[in-house]
Amino acid sequence: AGRWCYMNMNRMTALTLRIGMTLGIAIMIIGLVLDAMSMGQDVLFAGVLILIASPFLGIIVTTVALISSGDRKWSLVAIILIAIISIGVILSW
Repeated sequence: AGRWCYMNMNRMTALTLRIGMTLGIAIMIIGLVLDAMSMGQDVLFAGVLILIASPFLGIIVTTVALISSGDRKWSLVAIILIAIISIGVILSW
């Protein structure tokens, strides 16, 4: 059962990253088209923001999967990673 959980976790994380990348690129393409008409700057920004946030969301998905599988060691590592990234984002704001 443990091996299945990790395979499922990897698939969920990969799917999260794939959706984030596809959505971010699609929004950026729309933003480029709109920017050619001088009105796509905010859409471009949203696409870049999605591309930046996707790996963080992947870490959150992985953390939830680790916690639900009962893996305390790697759950703690993932939570610490989320905390470090969150502090970095807050301090850079």
